Amino acid sequence: MSERLVDGDAVQTREGLIFYVFGYEHPKDRYIAYVKYIPESLKDLLDIEFLPWTWRLKGRRYVRPAKLYSPENLKKILGFFEENFPQYLYNCPYNSKTLIAVPKESIEKVFRPKERLTELLTKEELSQLEKLAVEWIKLVASKADLDLKFFGIHGSLCLGMESEKPDIDVVIYGASNYRRVHNTVRRLVYEKVMKPLYENEFDKYRRNKVLYKEVKVVFNAVRRREEIRDVYGAYKRMPIKTVKFRCMVESAEESYFRPAIYKISEYRAADEESRLPPEMRPKEVIAMDSTYRGLAYEGDLLEVRGLLEREVPVSGEGERYRVVVGSGRPGEYIKVKKLY
Repeated sequence: MSERLVDGDAVQTREGLIFYVFGYEHPKDRYIAYVKYIPESLKDLLDIEFLPWTWRLKGRRYVRPAKLYSPENLKKILGFFEENFPQYLYNCPYNSKTLIAVPKESIEKVFRPKERLTELLTKEELSQLEKLAVEWIKLVASKADLDLKFFGIHGSLCLGMESEKPDIDVVIYGASNYRRVHNTVRRLVYEKVMKPLYENEFDKYRRNKVLYKEVKVVFNAVRRREEIRDVYGAYKRMPIKTVKFRCMVESAEESYFRPAIYKISEYRAADEESRLPPEMRPKEVIAMDSTYRGLAYEGDLLEVRGLLEREVPVSGEGERYRVVVGSGRPGEYIKVKKLY
């Protein structure tokens, strides 16, 4: 692994577990990640609900948790690792919590979306789904006037998995490139080249799912190298309490990525417990749960329930506050009120 892994890259470990790298802040010797596919042989060790179909990778069958981000599942998944694979648990001294993090020495294979697309573009024989994925990306890239180097293949197609419910998962590298693709897809939907797909209430805001020739296509953003500013260990974060409030979105420029960042103003406590002195009012909402990516735009009003954290620079002075949604505590959410 000559190049550092980033959000959305996947790794397979010696035990056959498949993890997805989360975000861009990682210790030197491991990657903060979440487990997405578990060998079917280990299924009975984890008392959670799994999706009712399986995936196959080189003769091995895999299952996937039905809910990746719920607090209940997170607690059980942490317990699963503690009992069976404790080397994947990491007590983070900077984030004041136990995280799942894959040691580099445990990684057997790496899957990068950009490399997978390059492979498909030069492959002579493609499956029907691979052909459709390449066709969709070439179409959108052409209409958006973007180079193919800004695209990648994510999901089971990236891993080379066979699935009972296949779809196409696309990565777009860079915030401005993602916005251009987003606008292009909206135009192609209007022209009936593809159909909008709304699987839940959030999809109507996010508009990153379509049906193309009756196959589901999902597209998301990943930071380009020059957009990665996060440095692991730059801040020490301390949980304070759960707060519920309303606010206005000042900037949603970084809401397409994971974690999604909304810069906010006009903090208004929704209950007595959430009242804060001016110096403690958060300037950012950080959504760890992918459900809340790309939901809101500048000027939208949000209702938020999440964990207030204090951030202190490890080197230097000053402090700031942020609210995390998807911290692992129950009842956290973001609701959007559009002004148009």
